[in-house]
Amino acid sequence: MKYGIGLDCGINSVGYCIMELNSDDEPKRIVRLNSRIFTEAENPKDGSSLAAPRREARGLRRRIRRHKHRLERIRALLVRENIVTQAELDNMFSGTLSDIYELRTAALDAPLNNIEFARVLINLAQRRGFKSNRKSEKSSSDKETGKLLSAIKKNKESIEAGGYRTVGEMLFKDERYAKHKRNKGEAYLNTVSRDMIEAEIHAVFASQRNFGMPFANEKIENEYTDIALSQRPFDLGPGEGPENCKSPYAGKQIKNMIGQCTFFPEEKRAVKASYSFQLFSLLQGINNITLVSSDGNTFPLSQEQRKTLKDYCFKTANVTYASIRKVLQIPQEYTFKNITYTDDGIEKSEKKTKFQHLKPYHEMKKVLGSAIQTLTPEELDEIGEIFTFYKDETIIIKQLEETEIDKSLYDLLLQLPTFEKAGHISTKACKMIIPFLEEGKTYDKACECAGLNFKAHTNMQKQMLLPAKSDELNDVVNPVVRRAISQTIKVVNAIIREMGTSPTYINIELARELSKSKKERDEINKKYKLNQAENERLKNEIIDNFKIKPNGQDIIKLKLWHEQDDGICPYTGVRIKYENLFDDGYAEIDHIIPYSLSFDDSFNNKILTTATQNRQKGNRIPLEYLPESEKDGFRVWVNSNIRNHRKRQNLLKEHFTEADKKEFKSRNLNDTRYLNKLLLNYINDNLLFTDFYNGKKKHVTSVNGAVTAYIRKRWGINKNREDGDLHHAVDAAVIACVTQGIINRITAYSARNEAPYDLNTETGEIKERFPLPYPNFKKELDARTTIEDEKRLKRVLMSFSNYSYDDVEKAKPCFVSRTPHRKVTGAAHEETIRSGKVEGFTVSKTELTKLKLTNGEIEGYYEPESDTLLYNALLQRLNEFGGDAKAAFADEFHKPKADGTPGPVVKKVKTIKRSSSNVKARNKNGLGVADNGSMIRIDVFYVENEGYYFVPIYVADTVKEMPNEACPFGKDKKKIMTDDDFLFSLYPNDLIKITAKKDMKFSLANKESGLPKNKYANEVLVYYSAADISNASISVIMHDNAYKFRGCGIKSLVKLEKYTVDPLGNVSKVNREKRMYFK
Repeated sequence: MKYGIGLDCGINSVGYCIMELNSDDEPKRIVRLNSRIFTEAENPKDGSSLAAPRREARGLRRRIRRHKHRLERIRALLVRENIVTQAELDNMFSGTLSDIYELRTAALDAPLNNIEFARVLINLAQRRGFKSNRKSEKSSSDKETGKLLSAIKKNKESIEAGGYRTVGEMLFKDERYAKHKRNKGEAYLNTVSRDMIEAEIHAVFASQRNFGMPFANEKIENEYTDIALSQRPFDLGPGEGPENCKSPYAGKQIKNMIGQCTFFPEEKRAVKASYSFQLFSLLQGINNITLVSSDGNTFPLSQEQRKTLKDYCFKTANVTYASIRKVLQIPQEYTFKNITYTDDGIEKSEKKTKFQHLKPYHEMKKVLGSAIQTLTPEELDEIGEIFTFYKDETIIIKQLEETEIDKSLYDLLLQLPTFEKAGHISTKACKMIIPFLEEGKTYDKACECAGLNFKAHTNMQKQMLLPAKSDELNDVVNPVVRRAISQTIKVVNAIIREMGTSPTYINIELARELSKSKKERDEINKKYKLNQAENERLKNEIIDNFKIKPNGQDIIKLKLWHEQDDGICPYTGVRIKYENLFDDGYAEIDHIIPYSLSFDDSFNNKILTTATQNRQKGNRIPLEYLPESEKDGFRVWVNSNIRNHRKRQNLLKEHFTEADKKEFKSRNLNDTRYLNKLLLNYINDNLLFTDFYNGKKKHVTSVNGAVTAYIRKRWGINKNREDGDLHHAVDAAVIACVTQGIINRITAYSARNEAPYDLNTETGEIKERFPLPYPNFKKELDARTTIEDEKRLKRVLMSFSNYSYDDVEKAKPCFVSRTPHRKVTGAAHEETIRSGKVEGFTVSKTELTKLKLTNGEIEGYYEPESDTLLYNALLQRLNEFGGDAKAAFADEFHKPKADGTPGPVVKKVKTIKRSSSNVKARNKNGLGVADNGSMIRIDVFYVENEGYYFVPIYVADTVKEMPNEACPFGKDKKKIMTDDDFLFSLYPNDLIKITAKKDMKFSLANKESGLPKNKYANEVLVYYSAADISNASISVIMHDNAYKFRGCGIKSLVKLEKYTVDPLGNVSKVNREKRMYFK
């Protein structure tokens, strides 16, 4: 069987459809289709990396470890030099101690005893101030760094203004620091620099030497200073560690991560800050600039214009398209093809759009001034590399010393910021290509002239299955994209294995948000919602004023009427009457550039006109249709009333040549974004295909989403995202059918008739329908994606002539495939560590504004009898405000003294609460507990004549003895499980079959869904999603996530079975498992 594949790839889904092909290589029936769902590789809340928490925790552990080791060395020094004994050191911080900041001040004016001197030295090593790796950070634009540096600057000014000699004296005497000596929350008020602390260290040692302190000698001072102020360079990462457990993060990490050149694998890629890559990028950008005349013709820049723009870019740091227009003296009737013009107008759009290819160069020019002219391109390349790879000043200077760069420039260069990122080719390749880019050649032509294989997709070894790894995929660093591509490869390979032969073609559509950041996707969603709201407003306007139930075309019609100065027909200048807008045969939507020529169904290619004008215009563009005498008036109206640049450009196009036709069709049918090209080339280069009957060579096509949406709409196929996950499979079916054959038929149809339907005005019958891939396609697709009962599905398919008996027997209902989440790593416990003094309870500090009254007492107040004055005062204040803690403690609350006068400010008090699920963790007192981290799985057991039980397994359990205590159900007592009763483990998204005594009531997973509110079943395959230990229940979702059921108590289930599902949705039962231990 010959078959083609349609793929709909998103950030967390792959929809697929396999189509059997006829002798013309066109689809004839659906073999199977489905959706594969997976978790996107990012934090769903803010789009941050999933590795970020682990990386931050690792960095924190490293800082704590280094801090601890530093203090260990300081203490060892104190004992070794006989400043204090080990016993004195061990008991140094017990009992009542004098204020350490008072001691640090006294050290300047009076002799200290050995214990006091040791305390001061330990404190200075603990609070040693901030030190930047780079001078350039002193003028950092980073918001947080800016706050920190600003606080340091203010504290330096405070020392000078107050006449304080050291930081310690300022903190002790200045009123600003009376309450807090250390930073609180996100404030940096008390931040000082490392050099300020270093000055205090030297001042303390000098003063104590003058007072005759024998241990304040220069030898100890130097040794102490080396330990207290040492800081490992950032570039070196952590130490390598012992031979048997070397850190994978040690060494020159940034430099080691640079990939190989596309053309010369033995060469490293050029950093983007290198002069060679910047010039290469600039010339490419200049050569890609295309001017568009008012009649739609396009022109590249002349050789003189290219040279002028290149020189201008080297002189000017901030280049925009508005400044390019000015410096090149481009007339106003020309626009730039390279930018997107918004409704703000041409001038604002060009001012907003930057043309920046030399940002690092101008950063260098800013600090070096005219001295930059003395540096060779090779030296500028070296500067770009050094300031990309390294951050520490000492290492940067060492690297600079290995070059021929003049030493007098070092101090200036150290003011440079850290650069980032690398290009895709080496400096060697850049230098080979640049001379041909200087001639105005595009990148591909320049590569060919340089003797480099631009395409690099020939003579590659093809195979039946796609390899999971390749050099091409290594270039993809975005984890969201990497996971989406990985899952796509799995689906394609699973299809080929099941079919047993290679496909004839693969059509792919990648979601436009796939390569975008979370912020960009949120912006797209925001615009989508605004558009939805506007459509809803227009829909209500139609219902209220016209008393009809509007469809999508009706909404567009009204939107165009409002846009066109309240219904002015652009071809006649006559107003289209509002009250007749929806009368049959009165007003129609016209494709400005006919759809048969452009395949552009966007709003910017639509205009509202009278039905008569639409018919007469036919398959022509407006200025080819209008008589010469009316063209000037038309141009004036368009320029005055149409704000959108792209629509205005379409309306004013003078001619539509064969070249235009080819370009428009190619642009609107094919998706040429980088990611699409990458995936298309990867499949094309690596996968074997079955030959076409007609000898066609193109086996992989990247389909434009706009075309899919238009065709789906014209075929009458509804897409409701809120109804579950099978809409991805529906899209894949449409994508699979976008073949050259259907494109030709749609082109011919559109050429004959631009209107939605060609109606016989006498009979009301449709003369010609929009072409379908084959008869009954819509009915077949509907049956394959909505019928869940296998017998019923087969009965329906038997009625279709394109299904044989064997085809029907093999057909199965769709069952969405989900990837289980079997990750067993993560945080062992939550960050907050509470007191664990009382078994089964946790004690923690609670803000006064969060206190609650219960039965006349403060809920959960810990040991009120320990300070009855405070407790009663708090209780009285809460009662005065009716239990409203936020209002009661909006102002500062002072702890009352025994004599009734106000004491210190109280912000938090200790509260206690029951906690049965926690992890022992160390705090400063050595005894603490924290809430459990993630539950990674549940282990399910079955006890004869009792029922099912589960034991929750948390991340912390992976490093200790496996728990066996089952969650109690209701008033059941604790039960210890044995491995003899173990059935299987369930991770999130594991497939299970639950059989209950009576129907379970499932509710909609999405409230916006148009499906029935509830669904009932007593035996059903579902995906496990979570467990609730408080009532020994689980939460599950239907396979397509249309319905969910929360609170399914497992003990009373008739049967609970585990299944597995492959990438295509094939389901198989799992037999009894062996319990997996972690140690």
